[in-house]
Amino acid sequence: MTSFYFEDIFERYASEIDDLRSDSEGKDVLNKRVRDKHKEFDFLVGMIDSAPEMVAPAFHGAFGFSGGNLLHAAANSEPGDDGFPAWAELEASLEIAPWAHPLITICLDKDGGESFLVTTAVLEWLLGSGLSARAAPEAARDDDDEDQTDDLGEAGEAWMSEQGFDAVDR
Repeated sequence: MTSFYFEDIFERYASEIDDLRSDSEGKDVLNKRVRDKHKEFDFLVGMIDSAPEMVAPAFHGAFGFSGGNLLHAAANSEPGDDGFPAWAELEASLEIAPWAHPLITICLDKDGGESFLVTTAVLEWLLGSGLSARAAPEAARDDDDEDQTDDLGEAGEAWMSEQGFDAVDR
C-alpha cells in the first residue's frame, strides 16, 4: 500500500503519462513528448509545488532502481514525514540517466526541489513496478497483508484483461 499522498498523485501522474503516450492517430509518441518536456523544463519547474504530476514526466525513464526498501518507505510517507528520505539518500540508490542530471540541478536550485525529486523517483518506481510496487517487501509484510496483496494481484490481472491483454499463467 502507499500513502494517501502517493495514491492521489500517482493516479494523476499515470494519467499524464498515458495522455503523453499517443497522438490523435494512436501512434506512440511518448519519447518525443518527454523530450519536449525537457525543452520546456525551465518553465515547468515553476509548477513543482502546485502540479508536480505535470513536471515529473520530464524524468520518465531517467531512473534505474535498486533500493526497493527505501522506495517502499518513501511511498508510504509524504514530504515532511520522518519516513520521507532526503534526495541525497535516495539518489545514492538510483541509477540516473546522464540526460537527467541538468534537470536535477535545476530542481535542486528551487524551494521544494529535493522533495519533488524524491516524489518523482517514487512515481517512476510505482509506474514501472505496476501494482507490485504497492505491496510491501517480504521483510516488511504482516501476515494479514498477504490477503491484500493477493487481492491487488487479482485486481491488476482483471484490469489488464479488461484492457485487452492476455492473462498470465502462473
